Amino acid sequence: MGSVGEIEAAAAGGADTVFVAVGRDVEEGKATLRWALRHFPGKRIRLLHVQQPTRNTEFAASKPKQCAVYDLHEVEMRKMPEVLNEYLVFLAQAGVVDLDKVWIETDSIEKGILESISRYNIRWLVIGAAADKDNSKLDSRKAVFICQNAPDFSQIWFICKGCLVYTKIIQRSRSGEVSIKQLARSFSSLELFDGYIDKSEDDRGPVLRRLRSQCLEQPENKKIQGQPAGGLYCRLEQAIVDGKSSRPQEFEEAVRRWKEEDNALDAKMKALTLSHSVYPAQSVEILYNKEVNERKELEKMLGSKRQQLDRVKNQYHKTTRELLTVREQNSILEKRAQKSKLEVKELEEKFQSAVELLITFKERRDKLRVEHQDALKDVRDLRRSAQVGTPSLCGPQILSFSFAEIVEATHNFDPSQRIGEGKYGTVYKGLLRHLHVAIRMLPSFGSAGAVDFQRRVEVLSRVRHPNLVTLIGTCPESQSLVFEYLKAGSLDKRLSCKGKSKTPPLTWNIRTQIATDICSALVYLHSHKPPIIHGNLKSSKVLLNANFVAKVGDLGIYCLVPKNENSKIAKSDAESDSEVTSLYEDPEFLVSGQLTPESDVYSFGIILLQLVTGKSSLSIVKDVKCALDKGNFDKVVDFSAGDCPLDQAKWLAQLGLRCCERNKLDRPDLVSEISSVIESIRALSIESASSSRSKEPGKTPAHFVCPIYQEVMKDPLIAADGFTYEAEAIHGWLLSGHNTSPMTNLKLEHNDLVPNHALLYAIQEWQELL
Repeated sequence: MGSVGEIEAAAAGGADTVFVAVGRDVEEGKATLRWALRHFPGKRIRLLHVQQPTRNTEFAASKPKQCAVYDLHEVEMRKMPEVLNEYLVFLAQAGVVDLDKVWIETDSIEKGILESISRYNIRWLVIGAAADKDNSKLDSRKAVFICQNAPDFSQIWFICKGCLVYTKIIQRSRSGEVSIKQLARSFSSLELFDGYIDKSEDDRGPVLRRLRSQCLEQPENKKIQGQPAGGLYCRLEQAIVDGKSSRPQEFEEAVRRWKEEDNALDAKMKALTLSHSVYPAQSVEILYNKEVNERKELEKMLGSKRQQLDRVKNQYHKTTRELLTVREQNSILEKRAQKSKLEVKELEEKFQSAVELLITFKERRDKLRVEHQDALKDVRDLRRSAQVGTPSLCGPQILSFSFAEIVEATHNFDPSQRIGEGKYGTVYKGLLRHLHVAIRMLPSFGSAGAVDFQRRVEVLSRVRHPNLVTLIGTCPESQSLVFEYLKAGSLDKRLSCKGKSKTPPLTWNIRTQIATDICSALVYLHSHKPPIIHGNLKSSKVLLNANFVAKVGDLGIYCLVPKNENSKIAKSDAESDSEVTSLYEDPEFLVSGQLTPESDVYSFGIILLQLVTGKSSLSIVKDVKCALDKGNFDKVVDFSAGDCPLDQAKWLAQLGLRCCERNKLDRPDLVSEISSVIESIRALSIESASSSRSKEPGKTPAHFVCPIYQEVMKDPLIAADGFTYEAEAIHGWLLSGHNTSPMTNLKLEHNDLVPNHALLYAIQEWQELL
């Protein structure tokens, strides 16, 4: 019998599910459940019920009675769910949340429980049993049968009236082994029959009838040697336990009844003796003969019972000898089973190795399939491009300028025309063919081959997006690049209000639009296969046009400058710009030296923090994080942006800090997380700006501007990507052979265009206020 300490030790480790077997007796079942809840707190309780159908063997000859038995079974089947629901309600009232039940139907309850243990791999089972709770003995045949035949891995607690009476613990040694001495002591209880026989020869009828009914339960013509060793072993032990537990009580009851019958018979004889003078002698003789005949019949019956008892004793000795034989056979079979287990374990290890090898081969196969499909796709694209011709391979046509035109446009490289200078060359503004442009003179021009330079330029010319600075043309003689000119300058100067003319600070609405534009450009670049990495993203590379639409510049410039040639200007720029560069560089890039898409995400996070604070200090990440932690975030917000909603600014700052995590795996995904958050902030900013539109009628709302033409739309149309474009611009995009989105570079599902009447009305109302 297990103690409370053993139960707590068992609950400390192992499975989380405790099965509780319940029956029709709800009160007894609740007592068992109370015990389980008290000793297994926090564990999952699962009800187990085995339904035994009503037997109809006694009514085999009567078809109407068979129908009655069937109806009785149906009634029991209908009542049982109500009983189980009552148990579940009891558990729910006790605070159990995870409720479940297992209900099976079988001819034998004990076999059904054993089958459930094996099927559901039950390690802990609490079951009610008829027993003497003071002596810790099991008096139920079913409980004894379950205890003896339960698997080794299962631990069972037998509960009687809410008390633990016996525990079947997990067996580590061979199961089913019973000592011959214990078996002999169990069968020795049959010697009690001799004592009762000696006491009274007339007191043996009921007992012998009981013995005969038990002995005749097993057919005599069935050979025991032909049965499995384990089954015969359990059947013999069951017979011994039944004899020990039930026959002594039956003999005592029979003896008491027989003595009462003898006393009554003696009283009748005395009464006849006293009344022989009253009744006629003939009547007395008739009664006497009747009593004599009844005594003879009883003696005859006792004689037959004595013979049956002798046969039982002989059967007992025979069974004992067979048990010894079975025990020897069981030992041999256990050795064979142990050997088989070792072989099975070895085969399982080999099988596991084979499965792991198969999984490896499948992964390699899938990887090769993907590579094969990618290769086929590349081949198809190359063949399609070859069939169309060379011009399509070069992408959009770019202009070619002579060096003389470059000199004329820059006024012979007048310093007043210079708008930027860095390690990747000097940038001049100029007028080329009546078009305002920005001309970048690369350092050490002429050192790279003309063919290699032109090839790289053609690659850059294919990358076009409304939020990327457009490459207009090149000068092959000087290997210089001509870009579109953006009048509003760079983002870093607008945030710090630097420049020749003091410009007003950027409003919060414009700042959210700038964050949206930069995010759109990065999504476009990273959606390519393989992804295009900017690698040098900073606020000075973000340029603004007259409508404050942000465009990312200097994409791929580092590819056009030879690595082994650096001018003195580049070196001095690198030294002076080292602090700014380190602010935007990914910490993992500084360690590994390899650029990844997450490197652009880190730089974008720094720009988000600059849009919120208006500062570019090296400790910007630390300052914003400390302000958020200490609850004084308003001290780092740049209120020069005007009426800046603190909740929106805090939301954007938290996103920027997530982008600046040192481990790239902790940074959010650009498409699924960053883009959606920024779009939400942008929508809130538009709503805030719309309320104050009447106060600032001169500013053009960003969503009124076409992403392609960068002008206020006159006929807005919604494309399949969800963005709104000017009708002429999107028609031209589709007619030029493009089947992808100008904003996301993803393939359009269709080319249908829908008029955006709501936006058109809003533009018209805004124009009326001007």
